[in-house]
Amino acid sequence: MLKTDEFFKILDARAPIELSYKCIANGEYDNSGLLIKCADIVERVAFSLDLSVKSVEFASRKKCDLMVTHHPAIYHAVKSLSTDDPATAPVISAIKRGISVISMHLNLDVAKEGIDFYLSKALGAGEFKILDALDGGGYGREFFTEGSLSEFVRNAGKELKTDKILFYGKGKDPVGKVASFCGGGYSFAEKAVAGGITDAHTIVTSDVPHHVVKEMCDAGKNLVVIPHYAAEEYGFGKFFEAIKGDIKDGAELFYFRDDRLA
Repeated sequence: MLKTDEFFKILDARAPIELSYKCIANGEYDNSGLLIKCADIVERVAFSLDLSVKSVEFASRKKCDLMVTHHPAIYHAVKSLSTDDPATAPVISAIKRGISVISMHLNLDVAKEGIDFYLSKALGAGEFKILDALDGGGYGREFFTEGSLSEFVRNAGKELKTDKILFYGKGKDPVGKVASFCGGGYSFAEKAVAGGITDAHTIVTSDVPHHVVKEMCDAGKNLVVIPHYAAEEYGFGKFFEAIKGDIKDGAELFYFRDDRLA
């Protein structure tokens, strides 16, 4: 039987919360850590990329007393809580059911074997360069891969289990050097291209607004836009498997995948 702080230490060994603090010190925003505490004993744990009404219901069915999410259960400060508000209803639901929540966000993005790392592996990276290095990990991976753009997108969709990938460029063109950025990393991708941090021919990220699409096309880049959920759920699943291996006894682990968002 584990206590909540003991389970947190197991998570922290693979994605240290200190990485989140360093990202914040560099000007980024985050809210990771133990965000909801309802009980001190951990016997059953549900992992879910997001805290949602559906994921909390899943955790409740599994009789979990703790959830681990990637995206922060409480991201920005809130002035009120309502079951009618999709942003706060999951928080109320977790508390009513006595489920604590730990969120591992930027620290898991940039960990040595974190979500950004695993996205590059899903895209076919062998050796890679970290574009913004941090304590053995970091953000943004640059690597080279063979094949055409259409083949690259098709293979990525199979590996990430999504059919919602968009791409801008000619399908027959070679992929060449790739720069990938997990999650909503389009702003970093934009700066990396404009600032000469990467000369990659193919840029991969999520949540890209139109002006960035236009800028990438004007710069002669291939742009691959993966759904945010699919791009990060892959690595979060790998993190879950790693934590399962770290748990010798005392807690049973479950995984929730929201196919609506993939």
